[in-house]
Amino acid sequence: MLTELAAQVRAGSIDPVDLVEESLDRIGAAVGLNAVVAVHADEARATARSHDRRGALAGLPFLVKDMARVAGHVTTLGSRLYEHGPADQVDDVLVARLRGAGAILIGRTNSPEFGATAFTSNDVFGATRNPWNTAMSPGGSSGGSTAALAAGLAPIATTSDGGGSVRAPAALSGLVGYKPTMGAIGRNILPRWIGFSTQGTTGASVADVVTESSVTIGETRGDWLSVPRAGLRLAPEMPSRVLACRTFRTDVDPDIEANFERTLAALAADGVRIERIDPPSDNETMRAWFVIATAELRQSLLHEEHRWDQMTDYVQNQLHFAATVTIEAYIAAQRKRHEVSARFDDLLGGDAVIVVPTANARAWPAEGPLPQRAGSTDDSMAALNTPDSNFTGHPAVSVPMGLDDNGVPCGFQIVAPRFADGLALGLAARIEAIQPWPLTAPGYESFSL
Repeated sequence: MLTELAAQVRAGSIDPVDLVEESLDRIGAAVGLNAVVAVHADEARATARSHDRRGALAGLPFLVKDMARVAGHVTTLGSRLYEHGPADQVDDVLVARLRGAGAILIGRTNSPEFGATAFTSNDVFGATRNPWNTAMSPGGSSGGSTAALAAGLAPIATTSDGGGSVRAPAALSGLVGYKPTMGAIGRNILPRWIGFSTQGTTGASVADVVTESSVTIGETRGDWLSVPRAGLRLAPEMPSRVLACRTFRTDVDPDIEANFERTLAALAADGVRIERIDPPSDNETMRAWFVIATAELRQSLLHEEHRWDQMTDYVQNQLHFAATVTIEAYIAAQRKRHEVSARFDDLLGGDAVIVVPTANARAWPAEGPLPQRAGSTDDSMAALNTPDSNFTGHPAVSVPMGLDDNGVPCGFQIVAPRFADGLALGLAARIEAIQPWPLTAPGYESFSL
């Protein structure tokens, strides 16, 4: 869709003004989802009227997750602390690159406070609802963007990922979610989770994700983790081996596992060799990730300690836990990253991928909380298999694999070797070819004129 729409804008057969008006109309008709929390209609119209019709994303409206900075606008971070500003002074590098490719900013999407949980609800804007089942969450923290994409409100909506915030919402919204190798999209603004968080890409198809990522990937001045663009393999290619793992946690809901097994069987029937493996990660990885994530969140908010009582319960709980984290525990958790990363590297080599359900639990309510159980096991860390690749820095892609018992999509996660992101995208494209998925939720249409 992205390539075709932009080509028509460049050719003069579609006017950017018409694309902006179409997006504004769709956003207005879908207010019940609470996916879009700010609309910059006058600015978008003015940009469209003066657009030079150039760029890989020429004339395409885009929404920005309320965690990424946009010069001249307020990034609330879903927090009452910042709902009234101040306005941003610079664009996040992702926003700048989308604009540079000809995309037109049209508004903001909802996010949980500081992106700190996997359901999209906060005290400023309330809960975002999943267009597949409005009682349920589209996940988090990029749930506002994925709900908007699944409802066809705009062709592009930005997403970011520190523990699964690209992949879990993509899974729950029936989309493709791509978290690149750590550093692939350099950062000009340091996130609260310093070594975990990266911008990513979400779309209805693998082709759309590759098109958008081709614009956004690249190193950034000042980010010591950023990877030279030439050092990353983005073009989709099939891996030589597919290593299947039932879960990284303790158990998985039966409807999720059934969809996972069905997708593996479809791949096998198409000639893809599947090898079963024991999990290379477990709850100890999740605990170490949580120690680092909460400690870094707390340190980043120490200057606001006098206002912590104004934050959501889920943020306050993390801050209280972080107060118990010693420097010894923090460093031990950082050291564990080497151990787990090496384990993944040994399994993946240079040409294999690991596949696992994106989430172990079926969809959860729009207002939360996260499930404390998956399958037959009570487990406070049950819900997601995503933080592990933030912990190790490996690229990972989630693609749809069917519906859970709530009628909500669930995801098939593909983890690739670092810098070989195209291997995950290649298997994603293979699944898309043999097991196509709807491009939007029922009752909505793909973005077009």
